[in-house]
Amino acid sequence: MKKFLNVLNIPLLFYLTICEINILNKKLYANTKPQANQQDIFLYKQMGASYLCKSINDKIDFDFNKAFAVSTYTFAEVVFSKHGNFIKEAGKEKLTTQRVLYIGEIEILNSAIKICPKQIPADVKKRFQETLNKLKKQTNKKK
Repeated sequence: MKKFLNVLNIPLLFYLTICEINILNKKLYANTKPQANQQDIFLYKQMGASYLCKSINDKIDFDFNKAFAVSTYTFAEVVFSKHGNFIKEAGKEKLTTQRVLYIGEIEILNSAIKICPKQIPADVKKRFQETLNKLKKQTNKKK
């Protein structure tokens, strides 16, 4: 009986080893996430801008900075959890969370200024325009 079980253990051990290898390979493939494309970013920024505008309207009257932080961090969290901080326009580079937050701030403010311009504080609009001008200058220098 012992010899019979030992003979079965070798194929069983081999089979379990093969299964273990296949399980490990599947984990590697399951961790890949698609890059966020332009449509994804558009959706996330519109959601963030909508939240920001709704939060600071007269009926809810949240603090602008807190509402902006929530919308920006939500944008970044979605990009991280759904896309692993990969954005198609950034190439194959995995962006840092700080970079994704910065992109979220720019995108959300740009949309919010169009959706609810009267609710965005004047100093925020001014700083945003200054930031856009700096970014345009940097882009022109690279070309």
